[in-house]
Amino acid sequence: MHVPDGFFTVPMSLAAGAVAAGGVAWPLRKARDELDDRMAPLAGLVAAFVFAVQMLNFPVGAGTSGHLLGGALAAILC
Repeated sequence: MHVPDGFFTVPMSLAAGAVAAGGVAWPLRKARDELDDRMAPLAGLVAAFVFAVQMLNFPVGAGTSGHLLGGALAAILC
């Protein structure tokens, strides 16, 4: 999401960072268990696709814009 300066408060940013850290730790642990040599090229292709698709921005409101959630899209594709 692209927002103007001062849109989020410091406590809100810290809370979102903590949630994000927990949200990244679980998939990393799961990927370590499930990703093998056969799946690695597919993961690279999905990452490239998600990167390209996230270039599309759309207005959300109040001077902000958003883009597709790449992590959710990658999870659905794999």
